This record gives sequence, C-alpha cells and structure tokens, in this order.
Amino acid sequence: MGHITCSAEIAAPVEAVFAYVDDHRNTTKYMKDLTRWAPVGSKNHGKGAKFQVAMKAGPMTLSSVVDITTWTANQAIGWTSIEGFKQKGRWSFTEDGAGTEATFDMDYELPGGIAGRMLSRAAEPVVRGNIEQSVRALKRQVESGAVKAVARTKSPARPGLGSRTAAKAKPAPKKR
Repeated sequence: MGHITCSAEIAAPVEAVFAYVDDHRNTTKYMKDLTRWAPVGSKNHGKGAKFQVAMKAGPMTLSSVVDITTWTANQAIGWTSIEGFKQKGRWSFTEDGAGTEATFDMDYELPGGIAGRMLSRAAEPVVRGNIEQSVRALKRQVESGAVKAVARTKSPARPGLGSRTAAKAKPAPKKR
C-alpha cells in the first residue's frame, strides 16, 4: 500500500481553508488528475456523505465511491473507499497564527494484487508529485480568494455604486 503525506502553510484563516475543501465543487479544481468528485445522494458534505471519485492514473482511470468517515468543522475531513480503487485519506487543518497548516494524508492500493503493489511502489514518485501539486494549487486558490475577500472589505464606500454609506441626493428646490 502506498502512503503520501503533504502539508502547506496557507495565508488564510482555518475557517476559509476548511470551507473551500469542504465544498465538493472545488475538489477537482485543486486535485491534480482528479476528474470527478460528485455526491452520491442528497448529502454533499459532512460525516456519512458519499462521493463518486475518478482519477487519471497514466492511461487508465481509477474509480471508487468514498464515504466521509471523519468530519470535524475547521479541523478534519477524512474518507475511506467503499467501492472500487482502495484509498483512505484525510485533510487536517491547524490554525497557525493568522494562517492555516493544511495536511493531506492518504493511503492507497492500486488494483492487481502483487503486481498492483509493485506498481504502487514504482508509481509513488508520480503520485507524490501530483499530491504536492494539488496542495500547492489549494494554497494558491484559497489565498487568492482570501486576498479578494480582504480587498472587498477594505475598499472605501463609493457613492453611486450601491454603497450603503452613500449620501442621499437632496431634492431640488421647489419653484414658485
């Protein structure tokens, strides 16, 4: 079985990082070679949610259904495959000053018995590289979103552009 762990310091509050990872619509945006992470059923986050997963691995696509087994707000999201490609993973989030340390940890087993285990060892540098790129992509995406949010909150109110602090226009004087 292969094992990968990768961490990054993200310049954003833990709540922002957790919320981004918790939103299943973002997963394929930052996870390299993940082509599908779609809810199975109506529950789309939290413990007990299930997702159909597809990942490119060279010329083949590995598919599985995963069950969210750990979900603690602003701390951790973990999953285990219940069908298909065997994997067990976890994102953990730790507040670090004004930022967040995000850690991705995954155990995986490629199909094919002994040959799959040998292939797992040979593929580990590629899988590790993909996970490292994914964690860096998460960092970039969250930080750019956090910067935009900060910029919006620090922008001065501009009259005439829907600002609540804009002065109301005075009525024209009445003609006699």
